[in-house]
Amino acid sequence: MTSDNTEVWSLVDISLPVSQSELVSDTLWAMGVVAIEEIQGDNDTVTLRTSMGENPTDDIALLVHQYPFVSISLVDIARTVADTWRAHAEPTWVTEDVVFVPTWLPAPPALHQIFIEPLDTFGLGNHPTTVAAMQLALQHVVPATHVLDLGSGSGILGIALSKILGCRGSAFDIASGARNVLKENCKSNHVENVAWTDSYETETYDAVIANILAPVLRELAGVIHDVTQTNGVIILSGMRDDQVEDVLACFDSCVEVGKVSIDGWSAVALEKVN
Repeated sequence: MTSDNTEVWSLVDISLPVSQSELVSDTLWAMGVVAIEEIQGDNDTVTLRTSMGENPTDDIALLVHQYPFVSISLVDIARTVADTWRAHAEPTWVTEDVVFVPTWLPAPPALHQIFIEPLDTFGLGNHPTTVAAMQLALQHVVPATHVLDLGSGSGILGIALSKILGCRGSAFDIASGARNVLKENCKSNHVENVAWTDSYETETYDAVIANILAPVLRELAGVIHDVTQTNGVIILSGMRDDQVEDVLACFDSCVEVGKVSIDGWSAVALEKVN
């Protein structure tokens, strides 16, 4: 809060060469940011300004690890300014029957309306990685089974599978605000069988949906494999098209059963065979 009681919000400024801005912007969208402002700098540099929530430490560390050429700083601005992106939000159609709807917008007619409130940390379900993961899940997840939404963000994938297929969901994300946003979105969708877990590694699941970046998919490959039931489904998303081969090499005991590519991003459905 400022001295005049104006609420402020900490945004993240990411300075980098103009030639790398599209690549890093795509990664930020995949991480779940809700808006990016591009500020032109000098000498072929640009600053990408975005929100990563109240505690962005882990996300910043992941970004710097993947792109060591970026320079990152925090800046405080008035909350009313930070929330202007909401006026430009739109529903996102996943299929002809399924639509993700920001909670402050009127819902278009659809067989399945999934309402989403991103709060300050997560996206609107409109990034290709989320849409692709959802499309594959609707094709390959068995109704009324137990699903892990790993890297859950807003929880939209687990919530949608609960509403549409009657699945029981467990959700986990390293982001500090994920638990609260999951609770908010469960309430908006009248869903009661999706719950947060702090120990997803201690259970097994009929399906695991991991919508996270390629380096993390590779890092967690062993854990994802171990928590998936034999003959269960693994859906991997968050990969650029040219990263798929390296990620799938870490899942060599699985069989590919489906793939969706949208705007340079790919999601793959696997069956765990042993």
